[in-house]
Order: sequence, then C-alpha cells, then structure tokens
Amino acid sequence: MFFDGRCPRCGYQVAMAPPSTGALLGLPQPQQYLLMRGDSLAKGRYRILGPVPLPETQRRQGRAWSAIDQEMGRRQVLIREVLMPPELLQRTSANQVIAEVMERQQRLGQHQGFPQVVEGFSERGSYFLVLTHPEGETLGTLLKRQGGALPESQVVHYGYQLCGLLTVLAEQQPPIVHGSINPETIVINAAQQTVWLIHIPLFPPDPPLEKGDAVAAGYYAPEEVRGELDPSADLYSLAATLHHAVTGYDPNERLVFFHPPARRLNPAVSPQMEMILVRQLSLSRAQRYPHPSAMQRDLEALLERYLERQDDEMAGSTLANPLQLPSEQFREQARSNMLLNAGVFAAIGVLLLLGVLLVLLRP
Repeated sequence: MFFDGRCPRCGYQVAMAPPSTGALLGLPQPQQYLLMRGDSLAKGRYRILGPVPLPETQRRQGRAWSAIDQEMGRRQVLIREVLMPPELLQRTSANQVIAEVMERQQRLGQHQGFPQVVEGFSERGSYFLVLTHPEGETLGTLLKRQGGALPESQVVHYGYQLCGLLTVLAEQQPPIVHGSINPETIVINAAQQTVWLIHIPLFPPDPPLEKGDAVAAGYYAPEEVRGELDPSADLYSLAATLHHAVTGYDPNERLVFFHPPARRLNPAVSPQMEMILVRQLSLSRAQRYPHPSAMQRDLEALLERYLERQDDEMAGSTLANPLQLPSEQFREQARSNMLLNAGVFAAIGVLLLLGVLLVLLRP
C-alpha cells in the first residue's frame, strides 16, 4: 500500500514516503525513534521543543510534540504522530484512512477556533500531521493565575465561542466528538479575545480509563464514563468547564458529577447563567440542551443583557459628568453654554446702560 502524498479527495499535496507496516498497524515503534528536544523532522524544517501530552481518550492515536517551523518565521507548531487503530484498518485501506484524516482536519481548520493543517509527511516509519499552534494560554493556566472565579461576562463570551465550535463538530458527517473538553484543551488569546479548541481527535476517542487523566476526570459526562460518546457529552464537559471558570471551584476536588448551583458558590453569578449551567449539567441527557446552538442562543441573550447594562451605565455617567460626553456632543454643549453666558453678559450690560441714562436724565 503506497500513499503518493496527494489526498484523493481534495488534492492536498504533502511530502511523504510509504509508511511502514508497523506504523500503519499502530504498533509500538523502535525506541530510537522517540523524538527528544533538539531533534528535527522533515529535513530539518521542524525543530522539536518537547512532548505534548494528549488527552487520555486519544491514547491509541499517537504522540505529539511542540516544534518550531524554521521555514515559516520560526512559528510554533504541533506535530502529531498518526497511529491508526487496527480495527479501522480491517475495514479500509491505510491510504484511505490518511486521506480522510487530512480532509477532516483541513475542513475544521477553515473555521476560526480550530488549528489549521500545515502539512503531512512520512518519516522514521511513522506518518506525521503538522498543525498550527494557537497563540495564547490555556484556560487552566488563566484560572490558576486568577486564583478564583473569572468575571461572568468574560466566561459567557468564551462559552459563546466554544458553543459555536461544538456546533461545527456536531454538524460534521459523521459528527466529531472531542471527548476531553476541559480547561487544558481550551486556549485563550486575551489580546484578540478569541478562543481555540485544541487536540481534536484524529479518530473517534476511546472511553476514559477508570483511573486515568486526573486533569479531565471531573469534566466527563456520566454517559462518556459508561462508554457512550456523542456531542451531548462534549456540551456537558463544556458546561462543567464554564461552571469551574465562573465559580472558581475545581470539579476534580468534589464528588464526581456533582456541580452545585453556581450562585451558591459565587453569589456574583447571575440567575440566568446559573440556569444555563443547571440545565446542561443535568445527569439526564433528555433534560439538557438538544444541540450546542441552543445553548449558544441563551449565552448570546446574556451577552446582549451585558451590552444593554453597559449602555445604561454609560448614559448615567454621561449625565453625571459632562466631560465624558462624546466629542461632538461636548462641543455642542460648550457652544450652548458660551451663547448663554454671552446673553447673560449682554443683559447685564443693557441694565447698566439704562441705569447710567436714568442718572444722567434725572432733573
């Protein structure tokens, strides 16, 4: 089986050679092929910085490394080794599997918030996929630095964007389930106020292990732990993540699947936000939002309330302090004040003149 480096569906050209049988079957590779800091791939184009841990639900899909792309302004990229599940190769060819992985990742990369495909290539007996690395920091890092809850408006803004990304995943054919949404798989670009969802699985994720990833365990949906993966599980994990962000309470430090009402943990949370979280964190899928877009609409309504409140506050501060008026309005008010002052002085002048005339004309 030889893959000529061109996707049979989209025509995307990549530099690659035929993968080894061991790599195609997902077998462990020789120890000397483990990539370390300073190693390079693709004829020196990518300089390895270090390994990147992937979610436990992708434990059979290969390893990942952070690297520097020395041909494109030394930008940082993510290199993923593609290991194909043996059961998948029993139904289709390796060429077709690689083509579908490339096409799927490229299609997602067209949407803001998903990493883009740089290229794919075969080397050292394995197939590698290179993805852009979003600028910013993980939500987990942001929460640790904050040391508590984030402002609700900020969390709602992030949640609104993430619901849009989950909508894209849910509308793929077949739907793509991330399987491990938590603060460490969400990247925040504070400067641009954009959100990225990283570590999109190359293949359907595996169920979490009973004693597995300590970082993600508190965010899994009940059905995911039972081995039932669908888009509803991702939306549950997102709600658990937003609950953590808006309350400051880590779900890994509480009983599993127990998310107290947000206002009990943080009275500053609005009743509307609490109701959104209560609904989506229900143990029953039938009581949750039927689709990410439905939850996104409720978050959008909250964002509109924030904007209305800001407009009201700006209007109130404007009346209290004329110096905060918009420049055109301020100039108009200054002009009116000047005319009023001129009129007052003119009236005083007329009165003084009349007084002088009366004195002079007195017999």
